[in-house]
This record gives sequence, structure tokens and C-alpha cells, in this order.
Amino acid sequence: MKLKTILLTGSLIVLGACGDSKYDLDKLVPEVYHKILYVNNSGKQSLTLYDTEDDNKYTFSVIKSGSDPYQAASVTVNVMTQAELDKEYSEPEGINYQLIDASCYSLDVTRLDFSPADRYKLVNISLKPQNVKAMMENTPDAVWVLPLQVSSETDSVNADRCELFLRLEAVVSPAIGFTDSSSELEQKEYGSVSTFIEKIKFGLDVDNKWDLECQFAVDQDYVAEYNLNNGTFFRTLPERTYTVPETMTLIEGVTTAELEVAIKGEDLEPGDYMLPVRLTGISQFEVSEEKALCLLIFRIMGHKLERTGWTAEATSEELSGEGAVNGRAGCVLDDDLSTFWHSKWQNGEDKPPYELIIDAQKEYTFTQLAMVQRGNGYTDTGLCKYYVSSDKINWIEIGAFSMEEIADVQFFGIKSSKGRYIKIRIESSYRYGYCSLSEVYVYGLE
Repeated sequence: MKLKTILLTGSLIVLGACGDSKYDLDKLVPEVYHKILYVNNSGKQSLTLYDTEDDNKYTFSVIKSGSDPYQAASVTVNVMTQAELDKEYSEPEGINYQLIDASCYSLDVTRLDFSPADRYKLVNISLKPQNVKAMMENTPDAVWVLPLQVSSETDSVNADRCELFLRLEAVVSPAIGFTDSSSELEQKEYGSVSTFIEKIKFGLDVDNKWDLECQFAVDQDYVAEYNLNNGTFFRTLPERTYTVPETMTLIEGVTTAELEVAIKGEDLEPGDYMLPVRLTGISQFEVSEEKALCLLIFRIMGHKLERTGWTAEATSEELSGEGAVNGRAGCVLDDDLSTFWHSKWQNGEDKPPYELIIDAQKEYTFTQLAMVQRGNGYTDTGLCKYYVSSDKINWIEIGAFSMEEIADVQFFGIKSSKGRYIKIRIESSYRYGYCSLSEVYVYGLE
């Protein structure tokens, strides 16, 4: 018996109000609504199978509900015939759905008997991936499916939720890989860093029933490629400063594990570093191409340089419109977040790019910069390019970064360079025609 539409709200409210009274249930709710069965997560479901020697398992549940579900019930679980599949799905949708052969699957039960206490029952489907794979390869134009129906001769079944339509997308080999492709950048202070451990999580994308030996290596060539493609200046860690295990066994029953990488921080100069760890092999199955590489990135901060006596100039300043103090280039060096440099806007505005040149008065090895937007809703500085010079004539580009529209301090890793002057060329603004900055901090070594 199937039920197309179920309208119980008013009757169930009455039942709740009556509590333990002796009303005849049939006078309140028709008998067909007393117990209603349906497939949980019914409808179309996509499924990818893993090509192992073991069957793939899929489990779904049949729920017993209704106004009085504390009754016995029974349903049968059937697989549609190809004729039924064509009539209900293939012809209306114009898709060549094909029913997988009976050799590709088995059901642990085809009849579910519910006791008064049972509220749901499970159905386990065993799918044979190698058989399914053979069918897919023989008829690649077909869309292979396993359509299931739940029905009953004695009890009500929700007609809108009586089917489970499993669409088998592919049969793929299990693969191992890193769960995260890159770690968050960590900042550590130069002179205060000792050996530290980075833990990289990796694992198999199916339940592990094997002892799998995994191989790892550092991809020495990747850093240069990454820098070229991203305009960054990451350094490759010297081999003497890290230890990466060459092999690790993922034992049976363990699906994920952590690879521990030791890094000797005390041996590193200030700068931005990258360690590309690659999963190079596995004793069985495959290494996921998309998840084979994990990038460990961290920054050794130089000392925050004292800016007393430093000066700044700009190609555009607002010398009157922002008051007696604000608007001038020197505001970015005064350690006061309430003051700011601003591009000219009164009596005519200057368009980007704008340039700020900071004179450190003597030479340093510059390793990082940090900047703070103006704040108070005026976080307008966008893309910046950075340069260093010893004579204010010959400039070396040391980095290019876009600031976020936030008022917090933002750190930027640059190509470590020696010089006296720093030029910040602001290429764009989030408020075109206007630009401002509160502070510029510089890190490095004397």
C-alpha cells in the first residue's frame, strides 16, 4: 500500500493533547496513517566505488513513523527491472540508464519485519567493484545504476520516499595523500628558535585493511618553481637543517597518520622558508596526484628595527586637508596608529601609483616589512611593490603584495636585501584616487 500525500498535522495535535485518554485512534486518524514506512535519504545518490579485492559496502535505512508507530510492520526491498527503470527514469530523462548485473551486488535482506519497538531497520548492500568496472568498460556509453524500491502488501509506504536510486559514477583505485596541501605560515623570532617539530597528516581515502609502506622525499626543485609562478621569495631549507622520514608504515586498521618533520630553527637566518614534502610512493594502490605534496612554510622574523631618526617622503601628500599632523609621509614612522599618511586630495587629487621612500639613515639587511592600514573605515591601500636601494638611485625589487582591507598589522616576507632606503610603490587603492597608511614597520639585522 502506497501513500502519495500525508496530512497529519491537525490530528497529531489532537493526539498530543489527549495524552493517556481512551479515544478510539481510528476516529481521530485513519488507520492507513498509523504506521508509515519510508526510505531515509531516498532519491538519487551518487556513488564511487573503490577497486579493491573486497566488496564495497553501502547501507541505508528504512524508517517506521506515523501517528502510532508502535505497531508491527513489514516491507520488502526490491530491485527494479530494466523495463521499470526505462519507464520511470531512462525515457523521461533521455538518459541511457542500465541496471547493473546481479553478479555486481547482493543485499543482506530483502524483507524487513518491524517489531512494535523497532523504529528503523538497516539494509546492507555489497557491491563488487571489479564486476562493476568490467561492465562500465564494456559499455562506456551507459549510466550504470542500482534502483531499489520498498513496498508492502499490508502497511503504508510513503510514495515520495520509497525509492533509492544509486548511480555508480566510477570505480577508482584507492589513493593515499596529504590531508592538507599546505600549512599555515608560522612566524618565529630570530635568535629565539630552537628545533621544532611539524606534523603532517596523511592517509588513505578508504578504510585501511592493509599494512602500507609509504615513501617520502623533499622536492628540492619545487621552491624555485613556486617563487617564479607566485612572485615570492621563499628559501629552500638547507639539508642539514631538517629531518624527514623516508618511509612510514600505515598499519592495518589505521587510515590516517602523522609524518613528523624536525627542523633546526637555530641554524636559520631571518627570512621566509618553504619545505616541500612529497609522498613519492606506496606499496599498494596509488598516490593521489592532487594530494601528493605538502608545503611547510614558516617565517624567521628579523629584529624589529628601531626607527628613531628615520625619515619618509612621498610623491603625494595631503599637507592641509587632514589637519596639522596627518597626511604627511612621516606619520608612517611615528609609532602612533591614530596618525596617517594620505595622498593629496584637497585642491586636486593625485592618481596612483604613489611612492613612499623611507630613509633608515644607515644600511641594514632588511628581511620583512609590516604595515597597518589607516583604519576607521579607510582601509584603502591595495597592491604594493617594495624596493631597496643603497644610493636612492639604483633600486632592487624585493616583493609585491596586496594588503587586506583590515586595520590589523599585516606582515610581508621580502627578499632579504641590504640597503639604506626602502621604497613602497602603491599600485592600487580600494578607494581609487585616495590612499592612506598608518604605520610601516621594518625587520632585519644590522
